[in-house]
Amino acid sequence: MKLTLTTILVFSLYFVNAQDIHFSQYFYSPLNLNPSNTGHFDGDWRFVNNYRNQWKALSIPYRTIGVSYEHQLYIYSEQFSYGFNVIHDQSGPAGLTINKLFASLAYHKKINTNNFHFGIQGGMVFKNFNLSELTFPSQFDMTLGYFNNQLNNNETNLTSHINYPDINLGTLWQKRFQHFETELGISAFHLIMPKESFNDNNNHLPIRYIIHTGLMFPIHSFYFKPQAFEMRQHKATDIILGSEIGFNLTKFPMGMKRIFAGIFIRNDFNTAFDASIFMLGLQIKQLQITFSYDINTSPLSVATNKKGAFEFSLIYASKSTIPKKITLPCDRM
Repeated sequence: MKLTLTTILVFSLYFVNAQDIHFSQYFYSPLNLNPSNTGHFDGDWRFVNNYRNQWKALSIPYRTIGVSYEHQLYIYSEQFSYGFNVIHDQSGPAGLTINKLFASLAYHKKINTNNFHFGIQGGMVFKNFNLSELTFPSQFDMTLGYFNNQLNNNETNLTSHINYPDINLGTLWQKRFQHFETELGISAFHLIMPKESFNDNNNHLPIRYIIHTGLMFPIHSFYFKPQAFEMRQHKATDIILGSEIGFNLTKFPMGMKRIFAGIFIRNDFNTAFDASIFMLGLQIKQLQITFSYDINTSPLSVATNKKGAFEFSLIYASKSTIPKKITLPCDRM
């Protein structure tokens, strides 16, 4: 069991160092996916809450919470949007905690039948861990035969907290055709490659690139929405492929507007099949609630008993007060 747990921790440490915080429901965490998603919705303002609980088989699961808020801003006839994004993540027995505070700004422009979105994020990242929960070689007590964290760790150049500024950038293209809609987005995170190290190492955070695309096929009251996501950072790759299928409800009690479900797979080009993701959601008036579960199928599934991650997302978008049609008065002849 100790060997199994050690293997999990080694893999998780690699994953934490190789890739940033992420959600399986990436499409329902818009500001973490692409800064140009700021204000990319039909309404005056939007509130989003994401929660992820990963590897429940461990005594201390990995937990991630995301909260964001966006608002439309019109200057003359041009559409801008601003927003705020907060991330809290805690992982591992040492309580590695990451807090991210970001502000977003986006510009939206329609040219003929094409919709273009451009966005930028800037903010601060705060990281810390509990040094007393770790043990070092100098803390091995020869008289007792085990590690004793009460002994001096002799680590003179190690700090338990760091912080640094960060900048992200993204763009998104969207177009409606006769029978379907499509979109393609590209985003880049850590553009200034900030220094990130708990010791004196000159370690800089690599730029993280995301490309995501989707198609929307409406078929009467149904819709079919295949989606693809690829994230690269240094030597790590995360790929999610799948589709959402939904049914638009009419004349349904309690304001229920839509039910939907989805099946996705997570994989990369370097290792075997990682996880299957099953999703179920419901929209009631302006509120959307979505649940998903990752079934772990990677080599770690032996230790985790295939218990991957549970995710929950809540999105509330207010109704738009901007008229969709403009009527011009006409004098009678």
